[in-house]
Amino acid sequence: MSSGTAISVIAAMITPALLIVASASLVASALVRMARIVDRVRVLAASMQEGSRERAAASPDMVRSWLNRHEARARYVESSIALLYAAIVAFTATCLSIALDRAAGGAVAWLPVLLAIAGTLLLLAGGASLVAESRFSWEQIRDEIRQARTRLEEGAP
Repeated sequence: MSSGTAISVIAAMITPALLIVASASLVASALVRMARIVDRVRVLAASMQEGSRERAAASPDMVRSWLNRHEARARYVESSIALLYAAIVAFTATCLSIALDRAAGGAVAWLPVLLAIAGTLLLLAGGASLVAESRFSWEQIRDEIRQARTRLEEGAP
């Protein structure tokens, strides 16, 4: 393999590598979101064990609703993490298949394209799952704000 060919192979492998970095960045964001969900559920569970639900003026139905919403958010984030990890695998395989295609003299030119499309679709699905989770998060925050305002208007401590 000439140095020009080697450089062109490496250059072709750069694009999937950048998509790997983008996917990894979204994985990091999703992991932070999951950690926040876990922390909130643990705080909520601890407050229920301590009996502080009454101090927060939260009915059992309200607590159940919060827990259900956290569970749905966690499902979206978990799905997103799995999809984004799969995208990283697909993009890594794309890099390797580019080299394989060059070594095979262009005999498997369809493989890097197929893998890149698969990775991009997985990246899209993972991002969409994060968008759905952020919508749930916003709904929950909005409900918590409404409840806090209601307690203030009722003069609750």
